Amino acid sequence: MDEPPAAFRVASDKDALMSTPSGDSQHTMVTANSYADNPRSEWNGALIEETSAFRSDVELFYNLHTLVWDPDLGQTLDSRNDAVTSEVDWHSKRVPELHLTNTLRFADGTEADLTQRAVASIDCPALLLHNKATFADDRERTLFTISKLGITAHDHEHHITEQTATVRHEDDCDVIVAHDDEDDRYIAFAQQRGDCRRFDGHRVGVAGESRGPDRSAWSDIYEDNNGWIDANETATGDLDVGFGLHCGDGQDDDTDAAGHTVEWLTAVGFGYSEADAIAHARDVLDRGYEAELDAFIEAWEEWHDGITETPTDDPTVTDLYERSLTSIKTAQDGCCATIAGAFKPHDMTYKFIWPRDQVIIVQALLAAGAVEEAALAVGWLDGVQITDETYDDRGIDRRGTWWQNYYTTGEGHWRALQLDQVGGPIYAHWLLWDETGDDEYLDAHYGMSKRAAEFLLDWDNGWGFPKPHQDPWEEVWGHTTEGSAAAIAGLRCMAELADAKGDSEFADDCRETAETWADNFERYCFKENTQYGSHFVTADKPEGNIHPAPDARPDAAAFMAYWPWNVVDADADELVSTAELAADPRWQADSTPCVGRYPADRYTPSGAPEDGGWPLCEAYADMARWQSGLDSDAVVDHLDDSTEWTTTAGLLPERVDGDGTVSWNANLQWSQAMYVLLAESHVRGEPFGLAPEA
Repeated sequence: MDEPPAAFRVASDKDALMSTPSGDSQHTMVTANSYADNPRSEWNGALIEETSAFRSDVELFYNLHTLVWDPDLGQTLDSRNDAVTSEVDWHSKRVPELHLTNTLRFADGTEADLTQRAVASIDCPALLLHNKATFADDRERTLFTISKLGITAHDHEHHITEQTATVRHEDDCDVIVAHDDEDDRYIAFAQQRGDCRRFDGHRVGVAGESRGPDRSAWSDIYEDNNGWIDANETATGDLDVGFGLHCGDGQDDDTDAAGHTVEWLTAVGFGYSEADAIAHARDVLDRGYEAELDAFIEAWEEWHDGITETPTDDPTVTDLYERSLTSIKTAQDGCCATIAGAFKPHDMTYKFIWPRDQVIIVQALLAAGAVEEAALAVGWLDGVQITDETYDDRGIDRRGTWWQNYYTTGEGHWRALQLDQVGGPIYAHWLLWDETGDDEYLDAHYGMSKRAAEFLLDWDNGWGFPKPHQDPWEEVWGHTTEGSAAAIAGLRCMAELADAKGDSEFADDCRETAETWADNFERYCFKENTQYGSHFVTADKPEGNIHPAPDARPDAAAFMAYWPWNVVDADADELVSTAELAADPRWQADSTPCVGRYPADRYTPSGAPEDGGWPLCEAYADMARWQSGLDSDAVVDHLDDSTEWTTTAGLLPERVDGDGTVSWNANLQWSQAMYVLLAESHVRGEPFGLAPEA
């Protein structure tokens, strides 16, 4: 994937994410992160971050901080900056209610334990938090909430619109409401303790301003460190907001041997008008946390019950399998496709939708029996296909293909040509039809697949192989191993579809081209006697001066030539020799059995080669090891080893460090899909979803 500058990379990896599987908050995306699990971070705290509504890539606020002011010590501590321990988890493997815990330690050694639970409402677009603070004694303190607003249009990656926020004092409730003038998206904050819905002080400020009437809420509350909020009712610009809750006054608090506790609710409502956002915040306060949680649990359990039962009795595998499915469903946007990851190291880097990722997610969903979600994803692929004469930066007419990735609106973003994002959608269509036997799916997307196949037929280089294209990692232009295999698989799938439609002449054309390309596959994609040995490579005849050279290094994407593309036999000498190299210390992580994309990979948090691996790459390697006979336990071992590579909420990342520590993008949906696919394949005794043979 295109590499963001190292200077813009942030420590947050988004250890958990949350939305609803149905209802009005289905497209509210909430993420939470525990910085304690990232060794590169100076912080230890856990907090909710980068919450979206209406679209998975449209954020409404960047973070939600909880702070404690102790007047006796003259000290203000923040849940992110000052926590000494923290954790993020889910309610269960099937129910992604967020659980966050933080421990703050004051100068005198006393501690405050902060516990937060959060659900998205089924009945309206809103978020409700149940907060609990526990102290050793009941002296007076003030609790604060601060949020950095992030209401942006996201029409373009760097576009930031002006925000306006105002405090509304309604008859029985204080509310801070903010909006984006351009897109008319609104967000409202309210809180409740006991029967009281008033703020004990409030501020709307301009982020980064340390003095003056519009100084930021962060500066006023945390940096001033005096326990007071200088009230400010409204501001315009790049904003943050803050409000207080005075405690230790005996109001509905409990004091026992375990300490003094304070409990309160924080509501965040979303809407396309101020009235709607405020109403949604008030509605969830009216219903209360337990009612919202009950509805949330019921919706998620109903969704899980509607798909195939977990295929194994192994509790460890079952846990990660169901968490992976929950994660994939959670990341499904209102457009019906799944964002790559709820992770934003720079701009919106992973909140886009890749056709390639959708193809593998469709494969996993079908394996798990989630036919409805798979069909929606194939429908999305059909809807965003380029159907008119359209030229890219290389002068290629892209009719019949897909852009590299998309905004959730269906607008193209990155636009390079990847053949796994041409052959892959044909495969997804074929697999949906083949698994369900439903000719309605055959008919509905036949035009999509035929247009893609026509492009592939025209993409022959005149020598019996696909012309150059970009590799799956979006770094190399050449005759790529994985992309070429995907093109062959796509044409074979198209031949099956065309036969079913009675289009035998087109089916023959697709098969003939696919077999010519397959006959020349090793000639282009397998190299002998490189510095690593003999193996499939990233790409033949690559452009650019890249080290190690893409035509002289092994690449984990090459294992996809076997599964799912079924172009290379599992026991082929070329695949076996590549799989044997996956244990090479130059390619595999030192202290955990996880292979990387390729040796000396620089797509890391530091921007330099690091020891580590990619769980999804290890999945493809282990399938090759299992099916080739190199290691009959490779997949079983992978299903167990993967539990060492997860976040505190049990989600698989894109990348791990050399010891298995989560290092990058901790909710990559491709990784979750691979776990589901390995579990299903293991139980079935064969790889699920192999493309048709020659």
